[in-house]
Amino acid sequence: MTHTPAPRRGRGRPTVFDEPVRTQYLDLIRHGARLGDAATRLGINRAVPARYGRTDREFAAALTEAREVGAKVRLEDLPHDEYRYNILKCRCPKCTAAAARGRAERRAAEDPPGSQAPADVHPIRLEGPGVGESLPSFLLARAS
Repeated sequence: MTHTPAPRRGRGRPTVFDEPVRTQYLDLIRHGARLGDAATRLGINRAVPARYGRTDREFAAALTEAREVGAKVRLEDLPHDEYRYNILKCRCPKCTAAAARGRAERRAAEDPPGSQAPADVHPIRLEGPGVGESLPSFLLARAS
């Protein structure tokens, strides 16, 4: 009985980021997973897909497309609120109303009802050196 060795790929470690793993990685990214999270779920280092994208142009193009789709998916999962109005510039009625409520609450917290004093007004200081009494004016008068 002769022993036939298993086919070898060559020297080095076995391939970690082969075609099925690449496809799963791109699917996770398309569904809104972040790059590091997708790599962790598949059990690979998060630098492997980026490194592979630098050498394989087709994978790099697919990764760029998947990232754009994933970003849109993550945006759709965000609630319509003041954050979405201010940061993402959403102007739908829900976001506009949430932003108006938030502004009104902050203004009410700053100025309690019944207070007539102007907020954050600093008094003018009248004490201190008068005209011609400061050190720079003394030195200018002496130099002339």
